[in-house]
Amino acid sequence: RPMIRLVLLIAVAAAELYSCDDGDNATVSFGAYAVECGTTVPYSTAHYSSEPPVIKYDAGSDGTYYTVAMIDPDAPSATDPTYREVRHYLVGNVDGSVVRGGRFDATTSTILSDFVNPAPPEDTGAHRYVELVYEQPRLLEFGTVDDSILNFNITAFADQYELRGPVASNFFKTQYECSDEYAQCGGGASAEAPIDCCDSDLACYKQSKYYYQCLAACPSDRRWACDRAMAKDADCRASPPKPVGPLAAKAGSWVLAASSDVASASRRAEASSLCGRPVVDPRGKTLA
Repeated sequence: RPMIRLVLLIAVAAAELYSCDDGDNATVSFGAYAVECGTTVPYSTAHYSSEPPVIKYDAGSDGTYYTVAMIDPDAPSATDPTYREVRHYLVGNVDGSVVRGGRFDATTSTILSDFVNPAPPEDTGAHRYVELVYEQPRLLEFGTVDDSILNFNITAFADQYELRGPVASNFFKTQYECSDEYAQCGGGASAEAPIDCCDSDLACYKQSKYYYQCLAACPSDRRWACDRAMAKDADCRASPPKPVGPLAAKAGSWVLAASSDVASASRRAEASSLCGRPVVDPRGKTLA
Protein backbone atom coordinates (compact mmCIF):
# COMPACT_ATOMS: atom_id res chain seq x y z
CA ARG A 1 0.00 0.00 0.00
CA PRO A 2 2.77 2.52 0.77
CA MET A 3 4.25 1.86 -2.70
CA ILE A 4 0.85 2.37 -4.37
CA ARG A 5 0.41 5.63 -2.43
CA LEU A 6 3.87 6.81 -3.52
CA VAL A 7 3.10 6.06 -7.18
CA LEU A 8 -0.17 7.96 -6.93
CA LEU A 9 1.54 10.95 -5.30
CA ILE A 10 4.17 11.02 -8.06
CA ALA A 11 1.46 10.85 -10.73
CA VAL A 12 -0.47 13.70 -9.12
CA ALA A 13 2.70 15.80 -8.78
CA ALA A 14 3.54 15.22 -12.45
CA ALA A 15 0.01 16.17 -13.51
CA GLU A 16 0.34 19.45 -11.60
CA LEU A 17 3.83 20.14 -12.94
CA TYR A 18 2.69 19.76 -16.54
CA SER A 19 -0.22 22.14 -16.09
CA CYS A 20 -0.65 25.66 -14.72
CA ASP A 21 -1.35 24.49 -11.18
CA ASP A 22 2.10 25.23 -9.75
CA GLY A 23 2.74 28.78 -8.56
CA ASP A 24 1.75 31.88 -10.50
CA ASN A 25 1.14 31.93 -14.21
CA ALA A 26 4.35 32.66 -16.11
CA THR A 27 3.74 35.20 -18.88
CA VAL A 28 4.70 33.40 -22.08
CA SER A 29 4.56 34.44 -25.70
CA PHE A 30 5.86 32.61 -28.76
CA GLY A 31 6.06 34.63 -31.93
CA ALA A 32 2.70 36.38 -32.31
CA TYR A 33 0.97 34.01 -29.87
CA ALA A 34 0.24 34.80 -26.23
CA VAL A 35 0.26 31.54 -24.26
CA GLU A 36 -2.42 30.89 -21.66
CA CYS A 37 -2.46 27.39 -20.14
CA GLY A 38 -2.80 25.18 -23.18
CA THR A 39 -2.87 27.67 -26.04
CA THR A 40 -2.23 25.98 -29.38
CA VAL A 41 0.81 27.46 -31.14
CA PRO A 42 0.99 26.50 -34.83
CA TYR A 43 3.82 24.16 -35.81
CA SER A 44 4.91 26.77 -38.37
CA THR A 45 5.78 29.06 -35.44
CA ALA A 46 6.90 26.58 -32.79
CA HIS A 47 9.11 24.43 -35.00
CA TYR A 48 10.66 27.09 -37.21
CA SER A 49 11.10 30.07 -34.89
CA SER A 50 14.71 31.17 -34.61
CA GLU A 51 14.06 32.55 -31.13
CA PRO A 52 12.85 30.83 -27.97
CA PRO A 53 9.55 31.87 -26.45
CA VAL A 54 9.56 34.86 -24.14
CA ILE A 55 9.12 33.50 -20.60
CA LYS A 56 8.44 36.15 -17.95
CA TYR A 57 7.94 35.96 -14.22
CA ASP A 58 6.35 39.28 -13.42
CA ALA A 59 6.93 38.89 -9.66
CA GLY A 60 10.69 38.41 -10.02
CA SER A 61 12.64 40.32 -7.36
CA ASP A 62 15.85 42.22 -8.03
CA GLY A 63 18.81 40.44 -6.46
CA THR A 64 16.99 37.10 -6.41
CA TYR A 65 18.03 34.49 -8.96
CA TYR A 66 15.81 32.14 -10.92
CA THR A 67 16.04 29.06 -13.13
CA VAL A 68 13.80 28.88 -16.20
CA ALA A 69 13.02 25.64 -18.03
CA MET A 70 10.95 24.45 -20.96
CA ILE A 71 10.19 20.72 -21.20
CA ASP A 72 8.08 18.33 -23.26
CA PRO A 73 6.53 15.58 -21.10
CA ASP A 74 4.74 13.98 -24.07
CA ALA A 75 7.63 12.50 -26.02
CA PRO A 76 7.46 10.65 -28.28
CA SER A 77 3.71 10.79 -27.59
CA ALA A 78 1.39 11.57 -24.70
CA THR A 79 0.21 7.96 -24.69
CA ASP A 80 3.74 6.53 -24.60
CA PRO A 81 6.00 9.16 -22.99
CA THR A 82 9.15 7.03 -22.83
CA TYR A 83 11.41 10.07 -23.47
CA ARG A 84 9.79 12.15 -20.72
CA GLU A 85 11.01 14.79 -20.24
CA VAL A 86 12.59 16.34 -23.35
CA ARG A 87 14.65 19.37 -22.29
CA HIS A 88 14.01 22.18 -24.75
CA TYR A 89 15.51 25.08 -22.78
CA LEU A 90 17.26 25.51 -19.43
CA VAL A 91 18.64 28.77 -18.07
CA GLY A 92 19.98 29.49 -14.59
CA ASN A 93 21.15 32.47 -12.56
CA VAL A 94 18.51 34.74 -14.05
CA ASP A 95 18.24 37.90 -11.96
CA GLY A 96 14.76 39.09 -11.08
CA SER A 97 15.15 42.16 -13.28
CA VAL A 98 15.95 39.87 -16.23
CA VAL A 99 13.24 37.28 -15.60
CA ARG A 100 10.67 40.07 -15.64
CA GLY A 101 11.76 40.78 -19.22
CA GLY A 102 11.64 37.14 -20.29
CA ARG A 103 14.66 37.07 -22.63
CA PHE A 104 17.92 35.41 -21.62
CA ASP A 105 21.44 35.24 -23.01
CA ALA A 106 24.93 34.39 -21.83
CA THR A 107 25.64 38.00 -20.78
CA THR A 108 22.83 38.06 -18.23
CA SER A 109 22.30 34.40 -17.30
CA THR A 110 23.84 30.93 -17.34
CA ILE A 111 22.61 29.07 -20.44
CA LEU A 112 22.64 25.45 -19.28
CA SER A 113 20.88 24.02 -22.33
CA ASP A 114 20.30 25.96 -25.55
CA PHE A 115 16.81 26.37 -26.92
CA VAL A 116 15.71 23.45 -29.11
CA ASN A 117 12.58 24.00 -31.18
CA PRO A 118 9.53 21.82 -30.54
CA ALA A 119 9.59 18.87 -32.94
CA PRO A 120 6.68 16.54 -32.20
CA PRO A 121 6.96 13.50 -34.49
CA GLU A 122 4.33 12.78 -37.11
CA ASP A 123 1.22 10.92 -35.92
CA THR A 124 1.91 11.54 -32.22
CA GLY A 125 -0.75 14.19 -31.67
CA ALA A 126 -0.36 17.39 -29.71
CA HIS A 127 2.51 17.73 -27.24
CA ARG A 128 2.61 20.01 -24.22
CA TYR A 129 5.58 22.36 -23.92
CA VAL A 130 5.76 23.41 -20.29
CA GLU A 131 7.51 26.57 -19.09
CA LEU A 132 8.64 26.55 -15.46
CA VAL A 133 10.28 29.17 -13.25
CA TYR A 134 12.10 28.18 -10.06
CA GLU A 135 13.58 30.43 -7.38
CA GLN A 136 17.23 29.77 -6.53
CA PRO A 137 18.60 30.01 -2.98
CA ARG A 138 21.52 32.10 -4.28
CA LEU A 139 23.76 32.59 -7.32
CA LEU A 140 24.73 29.03 -8.23
CA GLU A 141 27.68 27.24 -9.78
CA PHE A 142 25.86 24.76 -12.02
CA GLY A 143 27.43 21.58 -13.32
CA THR A 144 27.05 20.57 -16.96
CA VAL A 145 23.85 18.86 -18.02
CA ASP A 146 23.81 15.72 -20.14
CA ASP A 147 24.28 16.21 -23.88
CA SER A 148 21.10 14.25 -24.51
CA ILE A 149 17.94 16.28 -24.12
CA LEU A 150 15.89 13.12 -23.61
CA ASN A 151 14.70 11.75 -20.25
CA PHE A 152 15.56 14.91 -18.37
CA ASN A 153 14.06 15.22 -14.89
CA ILE A 154 13.37 18.82 -13.93
CA THR A 155 12.18 17.80 -10.46
CA ALA A 156 15.43 15.96 -9.71
CA PHE A 157 17.38 18.92 -11.11
CA ALA A 158 15.45 21.29 -8.84
CA ASP A 159 16.12 19.05 -5.85
CA GLN A 160 19.82 18.84 -6.67
CA TYR A 161 20.20 22.62 -6.56
CA GLU A 162 17.62 23.27 -3.82
CA LEU A 163 15.39 25.30 -6.11
CA ARG A 164 12.07 26.48 -4.73
CA GLY A 165 8.90 26.01 -6.70
CA PRO A 166 8.08 26.12 -9.45
CA VAL A 167 7.01 29.64 -8.51
CA ALA A 168 5.42 30.09 -11.95
CA SER A 169 4.36 27.88 -14.83
CA ASN A 170 2.56 27.87 -18.17
CA PHE A 171 2.34 25.64 -21.23
CA PHE A 172 1.37 25.60 -24.88
CA LYS A 173 0.58 22.79 -27.30
CA THR A 174 1.68 22.09 -30.83
CA GLN A 175 1.70 19.10 -33.16
CA TYR A 176 3.43 18.00 -36.34
CA GLU A 177 2.32 19.57 -39.62
CA CYS A 178 3.72 18.45 -42.96
CA SER A 179 5.66 20.81 -45.23
CA ASP A 180 7.51 20.25 -48.48
CA GLU A 181 10.77 21.81 -47.31
CA TYR A 182 12.48 21.59 -43.91
CA ALA A 183 10.14 18.73 -43.09
CA GLN A 184 10.83 16.45 -40.17
CA CYS A 185 12.07 13.16 -41.61
CA GLY A 186 12.43 11.02 -38.52
CA GLY A 187 13.09 10.75 -34.84
CA GLY A 188 10.82 9.79 -31.99
CA ALA A 189 8.10 7.50 -33.27
CA SER A 190 9.70 7.56 -36.75
CA ALA A 191 13.25 6.79 -35.63
CA GLU A 192 13.35 3.41 -37.33
CA ALA A 193 11.51 4.47 -40.48
CA PRO A 194 12.59 7.93 -41.64
CA ILE A 195 10.23 9.79 -43.92
CA ASP A 196 11.53 10.41 -47.44
CA CYS A 197 12.71 13.96 -48.07
CA CYS A 198 10.51 14.96 -50.99
CA ASP A 199 13.04 17.42 -52.44
CA SER A 200 15.88 15.51 -54.14
CA ASP A 201 18.36 18.23 -53.11
CA LEU A 202 17.73 17.56 -49.42
CA ALA A 203 18.91 14.79 -47.11
CA CYS A 204 17.88 13.69 -43.64
CA TYR A 205 20.19 14.99 -40.89
CA LYS A 206 20.16 14.25 -37.17
CA GLN A 207 19.74 16.89 -34.50
CA SER A 208 19.11 14.35 -31.77
CA LYS A 209 17.65 10.88 -31.36
CA TYR A 210 14.32 12.64 -31.22
CA TYR A 211 14.59 14.90 -34.26
CA TYR A 212 15.83 14.50 -37.84
CA GLN A 213 15.16 17.13 -40.50
CA CYS A 214 15.38 17.45 -44.30
CA LEU A 215 18.17 19.92 -45.07
CA ALA A 216 20.76 20.61 -47.77
CA ALA A 217 23.62 20.27 -45.24
CA CYS A 218 24.21 19.87 -41.55
CA PRO A 219 23.66 23.25 -39.81
CA SER A 220 26.73 24.88 -38.28
CA ASP A 221 25.09 24.79 -34.89
CA ARG A 222 26.34 22.83 -31.89
CA ARG A 223 22.80 21.70 -31.08
CA TRP A 224 22.95 19.32 -34.05
CA ALA A 225 24.37 15.84 -33.47
CA CYS A 226 26.06 15.78 -36.87
CA ASP A 227 27.94 18.96 -35.96
CA ARG A 228 28.76 17.78 -32.43
CA ALA A 229 30.18 14.56 -33.86
CA MET A 230 32.48 16.54 -36.14
CA ALA A 231 33.66 18.67 -33.23
CA LYS A 232 34.53 15.58 -31.21
CA ASP A 233 36.19 13.54 -33.97
CA ALA A 234 39.01 15.09 -35.97
CA ASP A 235 38.54 12.45 -38.68
CA CYS A 236 35.08 13.76 -39.51
CA ARG A 237 34.67 16.08 -42.44
CA ALA A 238 34.14 19.78 -41.75
CA SER A 239 31.45 19.84 -44.42
CA PRO A 240 29.91 16.57 -45.61
CA PRO A 241 29.66 15.80 -49.34
CA LYS A 242 26.20 15.59 -50.83
CA PRO A 243 24.82 12.21 -49.70
CA VAL A 244 24.14 9.62 -52.38
CA GLY A 245 21.94 6.58 -51.88
CA PRO A 246 20.21 5.35 -48.73
CA LEU A 247 22.91 6.23 -46.22
CA ALA A 248 22.33 5.83 -42.52
CA ALA A 249 24.64 6.01 -39.57
CA LYS A 250 25.17 4.74 -36.08
CA ALA A 251 25.34 7.21 -33.23
CA GLY A 252 28.00 9.85 -33.87
CA SER A 253 27.87 10.01 -37.64
CA TRP A 254 26.91 13.09 -39.59
CA VAL A 255 24.20 11.82 -41.91
CA LEU A 256 21.34 9.42 -41.24
CA ALA A 257 19.71 8.95 -44.60
CA ALA A 258 19.74 10.39 -48.11
CA SER A 259 16.64 11.50 -49.89
CA SER A 260 16.27 8.35 -51.98
CA ASP A 261 15.18 4.91 -50.79
CA VAL A 262 15.19 5.87 -47.10
CA ALA A 263 12.48 3.35 -46.39
CA SER A 264 14.80 0.39 -46.91
CA ALA A 265 16.07 -0.42 -43.42
CA SER A 266 18.31 -3.28 -44.54
CA ARG A 267 20.10 -1.16 -47.16
CA ARG A 268 20.50 1.67 -44.66
CA ALA A 269 22.14 -0.78 -42.27
CA GLU A 270 24.53 -1.95 -44.99
CA ALA A 271 25.65 1.63 -45.59
CA SER A 272 26.08 2.63 -41.96
CA SER A 273 29.48 3.38 -40.44
CA LEU A 274 31.08 5.18 -37.53
CA CYS A 275 32.09 8.82 -37.94
CA GLY A 276 35.50 9.19 -39.61
CA ARG A 277 35.35 5.85 -41.43
CA PRO A 278 34.63 5.53 -45.14
CA VAL A 279 30.94 5.61 -45.96
CA VAL A 280 29.98 3.45 -48.93
CA ASP A 281 26.64 3.39 -50.65
CA PRO A 282 25.19 0.08 -51.92
CA ARG A 283 26.73 0.66 -55.36
CA GLY A 284 30.20 0.52 -53.84
CA LYS A 285 31.19 4.17 -54.17
CA THR A 286 33.20 5.56 -51.23
CA LEU A 287 31.67 8.87 -50.15
CA ALA A 288 33.73 9.88 -47.13
